[in-house]
Amino acid sequence: MDVMLVSRRGAMFKYFLLISARLDLDTKVFDFSLKPFLWPKKLDLNDDEISQGIAFHLERKKAKHNFPNWVWPLLESYYRFKFKNIFRRFSKLIEHYDPSCIGIFNGHRLPEQALKNIAAKLSIPIIHFENGLLPNTTTFDPKGINAGNSIPREEEFYRNYLYSATPENPMERKLVQRKFHRFKRTHSLASKFHQYLPEKFIFVPFQVHFDSQILCNSPHIKTMRELYEWVEFAALNCDDPSLKFVIKEHPSDPHRYDDLYKKSQRIMFSNRDTSELIKKSEAVVTINSSVGMESLFLNKRVIVLGMACYAIDGITKTVTSKTQLITELNNIESWQCDLPLTEKFIAYLRNEYCIPQTWYSPNEEHISEIQRRFKAIIDNTSVTKFKDENFPAVAH
Repeated sequence: MDVMLVSRRGAMFKYFLLISARLDLDTKVFDFSLKPFLWPKKLDLNDDEISQGIAFHLERKKAKHNFPNWVWPLLESYYRFKFKNIFRRFSKLIEHYDPSCIGIFNGHRLPEQALKNIAAKLSIPIIHFENGLLPNTTTFDPKGINAGNSIPREEEFYRNYLYSATPENPMERKLVQRKFHRFKRTHSLASKFHQYLPEKFIFVPFQVHFDSQILCNSPHIKTMRELYEWVEFAALNCDDPSLKFVIKEHPSDPHRYDDLYKKSQRIMFSNRDTSELIKKSEAVVTINSSVGMESLFLNKRVIVLGMACYAIDGITKTVTSKTQLITELNNIESWQCDLPLTEKFIAYLRNEYCIPQTWYSPNEEHISEIQRRFKAIIDNTSVTKFKDENFPAVAH
């Protein structure tokens, strides 16, 4: 088999079925549903691997739900059972079909972690699909997603990057406005969130507090309340008394922060259009939100507090402490976004990294590019297998 595509049942599963039918490759699509079966063979899996495999899934649940303490050991036991079940099932499937590579969505959650464990043991490439970094694109990455992706982080790479300046469709930089979670739709329309913006402000987008970007890629800030503390510290200690801070809650996060809305006179919460907030701000301070990428499209200064694929010297400023944040804010007028370098970064994403067209509505160009990239990985895997089988290492 060329490609094994595996996903939960849902929109991504339907997408995998669609591309499987249209790719000129030997592909099969499977879901992660639990399958009861007996398999007496001993698992090639130890307790540490199981613990690591379920760690994010368990941490995400703890961030999302306030269950009584007695629930968590039971939930952990269930997750350990589920991890072993998926490991058994896909060990058998992979042994039977012998895929050249495996495609999954995201890669952080428990089922994907079990599959990645098997693939690592067998040296099978894993392809991570995700929403694209540019509007109307898709991520296809053999290394990972977000801060774990394969995008070069060296400033020099982009300074040396050469590309043809092809005419760009204005829609390629049009920000996609997210709809508010059903629990917050009415709440988000309240007049207090649509007041006039301060004359001079820093825009700080909140993120979903149980998202992998916070749980996995934010070593210094683990909750939005902690992010608020950083903003409050900045508001109290920066030199410019006229500088305000505007926070926007993430539309997809059902959690509300009512007690913070009027806590500081220099900090306001707003639900105005994200594009407007970016454009009118002096700079954007973010942990690692997609708003950081969107701000680069609009040539805005970006200060990054976490781990992000766009945390690149010359393109953004990376900050790892509250005092460092104060320093950058006090010197905010002394630097601007390096436009030529940023344009090269965006051009690299558009021309080399991103798959054109969102996976929600794949077109012929999208399918063709998926085919090309899978083929390159399969060919490379075949060459490596040939070398390993025909030229075994000599023992010394």
